[in-house]
Amino acid sequence: MLDGAWSFVRRHQRKLAITAGVVGGLYYSGRLLVNRVVEMQTVAAKERTSKENIRRRFDQNQRDCLFTIMSLLPELSEQVLREVDVERLITELRTIHRPQASPRPGGNSEEKWEGGNTWSVSKSPSVGVTDGGSEPGAEPSSDGNTGNAGTPVQPTPREDGTQTDGAAEEPQRRSKVEIWEEIKIQSFARTMIAVYAESLLTMLVHIQLNMVGRSTYLDSVVGKFADANDSDVSLEGRYESRLSSTDEQNFLMLSWWFLNRGWRQLMTQISEATNHCIRQLPLKERVTHRELAALFSGIHLRLRENGLVQSLTTVLLPLGDENVADYLASNRLAADQVFTPVFVRLLDQMRDVIESTDFIYVFNSCIDRLTAQLLESLQESFPEPLPVPAPRAPLPPTVEGETVPDLEGVVREFEEFSVSPESRVVIVQLLPRIAREGHQILNGVPNHYLENVSASREVQALSAAVYTAENVAQ
Repeated sequence: MLDGAWSFVRRHQRKLAITAGVVGGLYYSGRLLVNRVVEMQTVAAKERTSKENIRRRFDQNQRDCLFTIMSLLPELSEQVLREVDVERLITELRTIHRPQASPRPGGNSEEKWEGGNTWSVSKSPSVGVTDGGSEPGAEPSSDGNTGNAGTPVQPTPREDGTQTDGAAEEPQRRSKVEIWEEIKIQSFARTMIAVYAESLLTMLVHIQLNMVGRSTYLDSVVGKFADANDSDVSLEGRYESRLSSTDEQNFLMLSWWFLNRGWRQLMTQISEATNHCIRQLPLKERVTHRELAALFSGIHLRLRENGLVQSLTTVLLPLGDENVADYLASNRLAADQVFTPVFVRLLDQMRDVIESTDFIYVFNSCIDRLTAQLLESLQESFPEPLPVPAPRAPLPPTVEGETVPDLEGVVREFEEFSVSPESRVVIVQLLPRIAREGHQILNGVPNHYLENVSASREVQALSAAVYTAENVAQ
C-alpha cells in the first residue's frame, strides 16, 4: 500500500506541489489579511478615540467661551451705560419745572423698564408726538393758558409783582425738545453699540480660548507620548510650543484693550453713523416695523462706508507704540516679560485671523443675526394692524334689462380688501423699548442675545477653524 501511495505521489508530484503552494499561499494571505484588518481596526479605534477626545475638549472649550463672555460683559456694560447715559437725560427732563395738575383720564402713558426708571411717552406736544402735525413743542389751547400735555400753567409771579404769561415758558419747552432729540440719538446709538460690542467680544474670546485650547491640547499630547518614549505619535507640520502659564495669562489679558479702549473707538464711529442717519427723523414721525428695520440697515451701511471693518484690528488689539505703551502702563506690565517668542507668535496669528475674510464674514453675520433678533423683539411694540374689511356678497349676474354694476366701486372694494395696512408707532414711543433692548443685550439674565450669537453656525465654524488650524503656536 505504501508502494502504491509513493508511486501516486511520484506520478502527481507536480500537481501536488502546485496544490500545496496554492494552499500555503492562501493560508499565508489569509493570516496576513486578518492581521491587517486587526491593525486597521486598532488604528481606526485610536483615531476615533482621539477625535472624540478632541470633540469633547472642543465642546468644553466653547462652554468656557460662553462663561468667559458672561463674566466680561458686566465690565463692558458698566462703561457703555455710563458713557451713553440715556437715564441721565430722562432725569434731566424730569427736573424741568412742570406745574402740578390733577390727573386726567387718558393722560400720559408711562412705561416701566429695568432699573426702576419710568419713561414718560405721552402723546403730548411737549414730546413732539401730536397727531395734529404740529412741530415738537407746546401748543396753546383756545384759552391761551395751557402748557405741556394740556396741563394748565399757573402764572409765575415776578419780582415787580406782575405775573408772567405762558410765553415765558417758551425757552423751557425748546430745551425739552432738545433733550428728547438727544434721547432719540443716544437710544439708537447705545443699542447699536451693544450689538457691535457683544459681537466683537464674542468673536474675540472664541479666538483667544480656541488658540490657547489647541496649544494646550498639543502640549499635553506631545508631553504624554514623549514621557512614554512612544514613537507612534506624529504631528503634522512643525510644532514648537510649551505654552507657559504666564504666556497664556498675558495672551488672554489682551481682551482688556477692547473692554477699556477699543470699544470707545467703536462708540465714536457708531455715534457718528447714528447721528447721521437718525438726526433728521422727527420725534412725531410714525413708522412701520419695516421702516424701523430700514433705519437700522442705514446705520449698518453708514458704518461699512466709514471703514469700520478695516479698523477692527485696532479696536481689538493694542497695535502701535503708543497703544502698546498705554496697555502695558495701565496693567503694570513690563514689555520684556510680556512679549516672549510664544506670545508674539500667538499675537501675530490672532492678528492674521482678525484681518482674514472669514472673520469679516462671521462678523457681518453676527451683526445681522443680533439685529434680526432686536427687530423681532421690537415687533411687540407695534400693535396688530386693523382687520381688513370683509368682502361683500358677490354681485348677481347681470341680465337683460338690469343696470350694469358700478365697476369703480368694485375695484375700490377689491383694493381695500387686498391691501393689509401696516401698524405705525410714533418714534418717541419706541425710544424706551429701544434703549431697554440695548440694556438687555448687555445685561440680560438669561442673555438670549449672547446665547444666539454664540451658538450661531458661523461662530462655531470659526472656532473650529482656529482650534484645528496647523502651526498655531509657531
